[in-house]
Amino acid sequence: MLSEKEIITHYLSKDLDAESRHYISTHAKRFSYLIRFIKSVRASLPNAAVVMDIGPGFFTEILQINLPGDEIHTLGFDHLESRGGHFPAFIQIDKDRFSAFDLNNSQYPEKWIRPAMADIVVMGEVLEHLYTSPVHIFRFISSFMKPGGYLVLGTPNAVALQKRLTLLSGRNPYEQIRESRDNPGHFREYTVPELKQLARDAGLETHAYEIKNYFKRSSRKGVLYDQMVGAILPASFRTGINIVFRKV
Repeated sequence: MLSEKEIITHYLSKDLDAESRHYISTHAKRFSYLIRFIKSVRASLPNAAVVMDIGPGFFTEILQINLPGDEIHTLGFDHLESRGGHFPAFIQIDKDRFSAFDLNNSQYPEKWIRPAMADIVVMGEVLEHLYTSPVHIFRFISSFMKPGGYLVLGTPNAVALQKRLTLLSGRNPYEQIRESRDNPGHFREYTVPELKQLARDAGLETHAYEIKNYFKRSSRKGVLYDQMVGAILPASFRTGINIVFRKV
């Protein structure tokens, strides 16, 4: 289950509510890119790996299916509000391999927990939802990465073309911070140079990265944009970043 079509077919055959169906249709392309990126990193590790998925959801099960010989651990909020369109009830996680932690508390080292030491940490579309400096977050994550381990990060590109055009039109391309602290929307998006520097400040080195148009749009205008404009854009104008950091 690696391709966008395979992921959509797998999940839309299940009894999903409208929110979950929309989520998987929108993010299946991103999931396909991300799991391939992770597997390319995984290939460099000779033995069974410990993989930590930050922010469990649909992608946790994709990891379980595609990395059957590895230990899949999760880290995130420990409350019912975590369940929803991105994390339906049928997605099962091993409670013995789950660590409850609010990443915004990464700025307080005395509050750090000690999860399982990981060979690979996956953090897909989480960083932009946090109000704490990524330097603190990367330092916390590094504390449970094995030497030579990898952090695979996925996050929107702050300077994608559509956002630049929206700003030129006089409108803010970013949504208002939501009233719910548990689901606040995007506080801050980043560029590749920013992410490299933030990781460097936290003692991590950049191993690889790619910028792709991996968010699927459902509107006719959005589909035409992806087909006619997105396909020829320079990489820095594309919508999503996958970047790998390594702990030396």
